[in-house]
Amino acid sequence: MRKVKNRKAVRRVADKTRKAAKSRNLIAVLAIALTALLFTSVFTIGGSIVEKQQEATMRQVGGSAHGGFKYLTQEEYDIVKRDKKLKEISYRIVVGEAVNESLKKLRTEIGYYEDLEAKFSFCYPEEGRMPEAEDEIVTSDLVLKAMGIPCEAGQKVPVEFTVNDRKYEKTFTLSGFFKGDTISMSQIMLVSKKLADKVAPTPTVSAMENDIDASDYAGRIMADFNFSSSFDLTGKMEGLAKRCGFPKETVTDGINWAYLGMDFNIGDMLPVAALLLVILVSGYLIIYNIFYINVFHDIRHYGLLKTIGTTGKQLRKIVRRQAYMLCLYGIPLGLLLGGVTGKWILPIVMRNLVFSSTADTKVSLELWIFAASALFSLLTVYISCIRPCRIASSVSPVEALRYTEGQDRIWDREKGRKTKKVNPWTMAAANMRRNKKKVVIVTTSLSLGLVLLNSVYGLVNGFDMDKFIASSTVSDFSVRDAGLDNPTIYDKPLEGVTGEFLEALSEQKGVEDVCNIYMNPINSPNFTEEERDAFNEKILNNPKARPYLEEYFGGEDFWEAVENNSFDNIDGKIFGVGRLAYEKMVLTEGELDWEKFKTGKYVITSKFGYLGSAENQINYYEVGDKVTIHLDDGTSREYEVMAVGKLPYSCELQSYSVFEYNFVLPDQEYLDLYGDRLPMRTLFNVEKDREEGVEKWLADYCENVNSDLDLTSKSTVAAEFEADKNMYAIVGGLLALILAAIGILNFINTMVTSVLSRKQEFAMMEAVGMTGKQLRQMLGCEGIMYAILTAAASLVLGGILNVTAVRSIGNILFFYSWRFTVMPILACIPVLVVIVLAVPALCYKGMCRTSVTERMRKAE
Repeated sequence: MRKVKNRKAVRRVADKTRKAAKSRNLIAVLAIALTALLFTSVFTIGGSIVEKQQEATMRQVGGSAHGGFKYLTQEEYDIVKRDKKLKEISYRIVVGEAVNESLKKLRTEIGYYEDLEAKFSFCYPEEGRMPEAEDEIVTSDLVLKAMGIPCEAGQKVPVEFTVNDRKYEKTFTLSGFFKGDTISMSQIMLVSKKLADKVAPTPTVSAMENDIDASDYAGRIMADFNFSSSFDLTGKMEGLAKRCGFPKETVTDGINWAYLGMDFNIGDMLPVAALLLVILVSGYLIIYNIFYINVFHDIRHYGLLKTIGTTGKQLRKIVRRQAYMLCLYGIPLGLLLGGVTGKWILPIVMRNLVFSSTADTKVSLELWIFAASALFSLLTVYISCIRPCRIASSVSPVEALRYTEGQDRIWDREKGRKTKKVNPWTMAAANMRRNKKKVVIVTTSLSLGLVLLNSVYGLVNGFDMDKFIASSTVSDFSVRDAGLDNPTIYDKPLEGVTGEFLEALSEQKGVEDVCNIYMNPINSPNFTEEERDAFNEKILNNPKARPYLEEYFGGEDFWEAVENNSFDNIDGKIFGVGRLAYEKMVLTEGELDWEKFKTGKYVITSKFGYLGSAENQINYYEVGDKVTIHLDDGTSREYEVMAVGKLPYSCELQSYSVFEYNFVLPDQEYLDLYGDRLPMRTLFNVEKDREEGVEKWLADYCENVNSDLDLTSKSTVAAEFEADKNMYAIVGGLLALILAAIGILNFINTMVTSVLSRKQEFAMMEAVGMTGKQLRQMLGCEGIMYAILTAAASLVLGGILNVTAVRSIGNILFFYSWRFTVMPILACIPVLVVIVLAVPALCYKGMCRTSVTERMRKAE
């Protein structure tokens, strides 16, 4: 068969068909734009958050390179540098650590950095230049602030530092500085290569062939490098070590866990996939319905084309070309609006993320975001056109010319039936039965927005401020050392609340219920033989604990240590608490009695609680048991277990080990046991009418008098709670609003095309005596039926999701209290009724601009 060149003809027919339906195309363009907007917003916000979280993790780790080898000699570094599979490589040399008194709470390392390595490590000077002379230095603004030195190049910086246990004192000149990261494991001082060679020459003895300790780190080279991609970094690191001839057992390497490719988890992607699926379905429902209706509206046109020889394949191309041409208008508009929406929402979301302090809120509008959004939007349009294309290509010319929105099928069904009373409701019902599929699509589309709105409201309405505040503070105010809850500080300041502050606090009017919390660590408790046997039997040899212990310790060495009673990897804490914290304790066994507890004869113990569910947790001690606390000086005291429980999170030391072998004593007994100590935390309440004044005094004290102290108040926690709540409400509400807009557009398109396609039918009804009022009533009844179906579907589906999905998602949040609700759906029903009544009325009014005679004269 000879191939006929008919592409131009097909394009011309498709373009003229599209241009002949401008009003219908406007709705289609809006639908495609809204779909693209949703995809772009999700990719923009999601992509920016992933990128910023990755950057924040890199800053915490201290570098952006894929991986590195540690403690190399110059010869070993040269071997690595020659590897052709590395994209780029640089290094730093360990020099020492700053030990200035002013830097006691800010761990600061000193080293020589190549320019590229400084960029890898986020310490390349933002102002000034890299150090060159022996007495030049670059450091962070955080270090300079702690030392009381202005951030200006040329300033003198006196530094005390140690190199392999040898102490140096030197005054440097600041050649540049950079912005430090508060979450970084340590701050950095960059010195010149001249100084590094002078005080810390690079050793020639390999660390891979000889055991070295911290006293031999100085001068060794830390090599960092990037591969061509971050995929399978573990495999690439092993391959590199093998090519370099480094022993697998002794080489010290590191892989940057900030790269997502290392721990890709399908479970983490499910929420994103679910959201993309919701957007795709909502876009599909309207776009499919638009083209489905358009095909039937133009069915006579396609029938005529088929009579003159147009093939089914050509008809499919005509429908698809119309869709793709509309995408040329809708997708760019959606991409633009999505980018703007993402730029507006991202700061709201970022303010409530844990890494927001180390990342800006600049939107990453990269090419892949627009490409992915356009691709998903195009995919939605493609899927939506499959069925309409099939209908257009398989139409019979004779059936097409007789078609009037399902009337032939209605006649077939109505044969043999008895005549019933005719009124607007029965006529509306009969019309809706003509195309049940269209009714289902419109109802589903309208319901999506309502269901999502109800789900968002159900989630936000369950946010419990009391639970949220209790997690951060159990009192009106809480004061502690600023480093206590900082996860990057290893040596926690356990006596950070100063005597001067406590004295100043006692002079403030309205302050009440002052409660000091003290803490002393237990490192490998000095068990008696009897206590050791009891511990082994209850915990180490407990069948419930065994899977957990094998996961964390495992190996023959561990079980051998258990058998020999030599396992000593046991840590714990002894707390001394006042009445306020004591009465907020969460007990699993026993009862609280402060008067009895403060006698100093009782203790509260904890559980071994890392076994999953609460039912699997094991008591270290039972209520009524005798507990002996051994002190470092060899003395001991015995107490009776009053209860088993734990302190609230906001009262604890927020750093945990495998074995939380904890005891809680009354504060006076603790001080009697350990002598005069300063508190780890101080909690207190304030009379209602004096809260504002006390909070201002506290803020001024913690900022100007003693900046080492940090303050948490109920008012700041409540503001944080409201910010969290608003984030969920704004983001979820906006998505619900867009889905609702898509549903309303779908309904408008359905009603407009339904009225237009039945224009001649309505004219005939009016010609035989049906009044305009009756026609409006019939259309209004159709709208009311859509409203009833939508409300019913929304209430059922919204209720089910509220009990299942919303409840499950909410329970992930520690401050969530589930409550059943369908109030948003009920509140939206009046608005829905107004819309479903107004749209048909406006459609009918538009149709009536032409007379009955003109409408009847129109050719079928």
